[in-house]
Amino acid sequence: MESHYASLMECDFTLRSRDGAQLFYRLTQRDGSGTVLVMLHGLASNSTRWTEFVEQLQLTQPWDLLRVDLRGHGGSMYRGKISHQIWVDDLKTIMAQHGYRHAVFVGHSLGAQLALHFTHRYPQLTAGLVLIDPIFPDCLQGSLASVARFRKLLPALVSLVQLANKVGLYRRHFPELDLYQLDRKTRELLQNSADVDIAKYYARPLGDIKNLPLANYLQDLNEVTRPLPLLTAIHAPVLVLLSKGVGLSSIQENQKRIAQFNRVDTVIIEADHWLLTEKPLEARHAIEQWCNELKL
Repeated sequence: MESHYASLMECDFTLRSRDGAQLFYRLTQRDGSGTVLVMLHGLASNSTRWTEFVEQLQLTQPWDLLRVDLRGHGGSMYRGKISHQIWVDDLKTIMAQHGYRHAVFVGHSLGAQLALHFTHRYPQLTAGLVLIDPIFPDCLQGSLASVARFRKLLPALVSLVQLANKVGLYRRHFPELDLYQLDRKTRELLQNSADVDIAKYYARPLGDIKNLPLANYLQDLNEVTRPLPLLTAIHAPVLVLLSKGVGLSSIQENQKRIAQFNRVDTVIIEADHWLLTEKPLEARHAIEQWCNELKL
């Protein structure tokens, strides 16, 4: 029988890492199966990306649900170094705190990349991967492709901004980014007009840096354009949800990269790059079906 997670209590947790960073996450616990569904947000985002998803999710599997504010984002505000390697360490710390033996990772964009990095380092802890519009740096188009070309300059820019921070030039407060509400408003606009460019709401550098430190945003860009682990070395089962849109990358080139996984299912959905905003039902149903059929 399927379980609707909206009937269960989600609790907020704060965990202090070894280096003193505050890690904020939300956890819904079921029956201690030892497996957790971990949700990883994208660039300049936070765990509210998954609020609607958690409210409506129905699974036959008795997994817990964990959605994390990655270090440097949302409730895990931090002004030091952030990277895939550090985020992987943070996820491992959180999993160990609650005694999880296996995780199924659901990641969007940058979060999908992080899921791959975690799996590459800890294959024994990874039971499966759901990659929602994963970004393959060598397939990028548009503005992110330009960022990738000048990626070597980003560490110097980060150092310059952090130096300014040390002498007191930084913002003290950031408005809360509630993607649950933003998704609803954007969906209404999309329903009322076919000409709405969703990228204006979800890929806006000047808008993104209102919600997190500039140094963190630049480090996000550095990580999203970083080369990925060898895909042929990923042996966990993989589900890829892929948008038909070509604003950020080429779907044909993405499919070539996806074919490198050892065990992969692909679902293509008519959308741009923000599936959980544009087509939440289609995305959720595909994830539920795949997770319900996953044998651990």
